[in-house]
Amino acid sequence: MNQLSTAERPRRREYSAEFKTSVLEQCRQSGASIAGIALGHGINPNMVHRWMREDRQRLELIELQRGALAFVPLQLPPSPAVGPSLAKCVQPSTEQGAAAEGICVEIQRAGGKVTVTWPLQSASECGAWLRAWLR
Repeated sequence: MNQLSTAERPRRREYSAEFKTSVLEQCRQSGASIAGIALGHGINPNMVHRWMREDRQRLELIELQRGALAFVPLQLPPSPAVGPSLAKCVQPSTEQGAAAEGICVEIQRAGGKVTVTWPLQSASECGAWLRAWLR
Protein backbone atom coordinates (compact mmCIF):
# COMPACT_ATOMS: atom_id res chain seq x y z
CA MET A 1 0.00 0.00 0.00
CA ASN A 2 2.91 2.31 0.52
CA GLN A 3 4.07 3.64 -2.79
CA LEU A 4 7.16 5.73 -3.27
CA SER A 5 7.17 8.16 -6.10
CA THR A 6 10.37 8.42 -8.04
CA ALA A 7 9.15 11.30 -10.17
CA GLU A 8 11.48 14.26 -10.14
CA ARG A 9 10.45 17.58 -8.81
CA PRO A 10 9.41 19.98 -11.58
CA ARG A 11 12.20 22.31 -12.60
CA ARG A 12 11.88 26.04 -12.63
CA ARG A 13 11.57 27.70 -15.97
CA GLU A 14 14.63 29.52 -17.17
CA TYR A 15 14.24 32.55 -19.37
CA SER A 16 16.87 33.77 -21.82
CA ALA A 17 18.54 37.13 -21.38
CA GLU A 18 16.97 38.29 -24.66
CA PHE A 19 13.48 37.43 -23.43
CA LYS A 20 14.05 39.24 -20.12
CA THR A 21 15.38 42.30 -21.96
CA SER A 22 12.35 42.31 -24.24
CA VAL A 23 9.91 42.12 -21.31
CA LEU A 24 11.78 44.85 -19.40
CA GLU A 25 11.74 47.14 -22.45
CA GLN A 26 7.97 46.69 -22.73
CA CYS A 27 7.58 47.51 -19.02
CA ARG A 28 9.58 50.73 -19.43
CA GLN A 29 7.13 52.11 -21.97
CA SER A 30 5.02 55.03 -20.76
CA GLY A 31 1.76 53.87 -19.22
CA ALA A 32 2.70 50.19 -19.35
CA SER A 33 1.14 47.82 -16.82
CA ILE A 34 3.79 45.50 -15.45
CA ALA A 35 1.18 42.98 -14.33
CA GLY A 36 -0.53 43.11 -17.72
CA ILE A 37 2.70 42.56 -19.62
CA ALA A 38 3.75 39.74 -17.30
CA LEU A 39 0.41 37.96 -17.55
CA GLY A 40 0.45 38.44 -21.32
CA HIS A 41 3.68 36.43 -21.43
CA GLY A 42 2.39 33.85 -18.93
CA ILE A 43 4.75 35.04 -16.18
CA ASN A 44 4.02 35.89 -12.57
CA PRO A 45 4.22 39.71 -12.15
CA ASN A 46 6.49 39.25 -9.11
CA MET A 47 9.07 37.66 -11.41
CA VAL A 48 9.07 40.73 -13.67
CA HIS A 49 9.40 43.02 -10.64
CA ARG A 50 12.38 40.95 -9.55
CA TRP A 51 13.96 41.27 -13.00
CA MET A 52 13.44 45.04 -12.87
CA ARG A 53 15.04 45.24 -9.41
CA GLU A 54 18.04 43.15 -10.51
CA ASP A 55 18.45 45.26 -13.66
CA ARG A 56 18.34 48.49 -11.63
CA GLN A 57 20.98 47.12 -9.23
CA ARG A 58 23.15 46.07 -12.17
CA LEU A 59 22.97 49.56 -13.68
CA GLU A 60 23.78 51.18 -10.32
CA LEU A 61 26.83 48.93 -9.97
CA ILE A 62 28.03 49.90 -13.45
CA GLU A 63 27.65 53.61 -12.61
CA LEU A 64 29.48 53.12 -9.32
CA GLN A 65 32.35 51.35 -11.06
CA ARG A 66 32.61 54.22 -13.55
CA GLY A 67 32.90 56.66 -10.68
CA ALA A 68 29.69 58.53 -11.48
CA LEU A 69 28.49 58.13 -7.90
CA ALA A 70 31.90 58.66 -6.26
CA PHE A 71 32.24 60.24 -2.83
CA VAL A 72 32.96 63.94 -2.93
CA PRO A 73 34.37 65.47 0.28
CA LEU A 74 32.60 68.56 1.50
CA GLN A 75 34.59 71.32 3.18
CA LEU A 76 32.66 73.14 5.89
CA PRO A 77 33.79 76.32 7.58
CA PRO A 78 34.41 75.96 11.31
CA SER A 79 31.35 76.88 13.32
CA PRO A 80 31.13 77.86 16.96
CA ALA A 81 30.25 75.03 19.29
CA VAL A 82 26.60 74.80 20.20
CA GLY A 83 26.04 73.07 23.50
CA PRO A 84 28.60 71.85 25.99
CA SER A 85 32.21 71.29 25.00
CA LEU A 86 34.89 69.79 27.20
CA ALA A 87 38.49 70.92 27.23
CA LYS A 88 41.50 70.58 29.50
CA CYS A 89 42.26 73.70 31.51
CA VAL A 90 45.42 74.62 33.34
CA GLN A 91 44.87 76.42 36.63
CA PRO A 92 47.26 77.50 39.35
CA SER A 93 46.26 75.44 42.37
CA THR A 94 49.01 75.81 44.92
CA GLU A 95 50.74 78.69 46.56
CA GLN A 96 54.04 77.71 44.90
CA GLY A 97 52.52 78.60 41.51
CA ALA A 98 52.57 75.04 40.13
CA ALA A 99 49.88 74.29 37.58
CA ALA A 100 47.35 71.43 37.86
CA GLU A 101 45.01 70.22 35.17
CA GLY A 102 41.29 70.78 35.54
CA ILE A 103 38.07 70.12 33.66
CA CYS A 104 36.60 73.01 31.75
CA VAL A 105 32.97 72.89 30.56
CA GLU A 106 32.00 75.65 28.16
CA ILE A 107 28.32 76.08 27.27
CA GLN A 108 27.24 78.45 24.50
CA ARG A 109 23.67 79.56 24.11
CA ALA A 110 22.04 82.31 22.09
CA GLY A 111 22.13 84.61 25.13
CA GLY A 112 25.79 84.12 26.00
CA LYS A 113 28.48 81.73 27.15
CA VAL A 114 29.03 80.04 30.53
CA THR A 115 32.35 78.45 31.49
CA VAL A 116 32.62 76.11 34.48
CA THR A 117 35.98 74.81 35.68
CA TRP A 118 36.18 71.76 37.90
CA PRO A 119 39.18 70.19 39.68
CA LEU A 120 40.45 67.07 37.96
CA GLN A 121 40.43 65.16 41.24
CA SER A 122 36.62 65.54 41.33
CA ALA A 123 35.97 64.31 37.79
CA SER A 124 33.23 61.89 38.88
CA GLU A 125 31.30 64.70 40.60
CA CYS A 126 31.71 66.83 37.48
CA GLY A 127 30.24 64.01 35.39
CA ALA A 128 27.29 63.63 37.78
CA TRP A 129 26.67 67.40 37.74
CA LEU A 130 26.83 67.50 33.94
CA ARG A 131 24.42 64.55 33.58
CA ALA A 132 21.97 66.20 35.98
CA TRP A 133 22.27 69.57 34.23
CA LEU A 134 21.70 68.09 30.75
CA ARG A 135 18.44 66.37 31.77
